[in-house]
Formats: sequence, structure tokens, C-alpha cells
Amino acid sequence: MKKLAALTATVAALAAPAVAFAQESVAITQTSGKTGLLNSDTLAGVLTNILTIVFVVAAIIVLFMLIAGAFQWITSGGDKEAVAKARGRITHALIGLVILALAYLILRVVGQLVGVDITTGQSLPKLGS
Repeated sequence: MKKLAALTATVAALAAPAVAFAQESVAITQTSGKTGLLNSDTLAGVLTNILTIVFVVAAIIVLFMLIAGAFQWITSGGDKEAVAKARGRITHALIGLVILALAYLILRVVGQLVGVDITTGQSLPKLGS
């Protein structure tokens, strides 16, 4: 009975509308004629957008793997093999996170060494300059 009362109270609290005191209007200006993730005037802009998508997708995958490993650990029921599998999944997810961070760091360092910062969308140098 207590669980039902707690569930009902939670659903009622989440379903009740909240008052929002926001501004009435906000002017949004478009700075470029291009729209979409891959549309850009420069190659550096396209590369920046692709790298951003890759890093975001990889981070989401790491998050899901961590959650899956934790869920697997919780539901193992004390089985040593299931706990070992869950621990391995969490370890592999953390290793993936470290590799992702190192890839970003290497990208930034190489960009600084050659003078092209792809992560911020700085345009690539021309051949004559």
C-alpha cells in the first residue's frame, strides 16, 4: 500500500504543471545561410561537425555501457561469473572513455603543432599562405 501511495504521489507531482516565468520573446538571428550538421562553407567546418558527432556518439555509447554494466552487476544476484562479466563491461567502458579522452587530446595537440585547430572550426590554411 505504501508503494502504491508513493507511486501515485510521484506521478501526480510529475504530471502537475509548473509555472514558468520566462521572457515573452527572444530574437533569434541566423549567422550563416547554411543549416544542418554537415553543411559548411569550409572543409574545416565539415570536419569539425563530423568530429563533434563522432565524439558525442562515442560518449553516449560509453554512458550506456556503464549503465548496462551497473545494471548487470545489480541483477547478478551474487553469481560470481555474472559479477565478473559486469565488472569487465564497466572496465571496458572506462577504458573506452580514456581512449576517447586521449583521442581528443591527441587531436588538439596535433592541431596546435601544425597550426590548424579542427575542433573549433578554424579554416584550413591556403596553399599560397
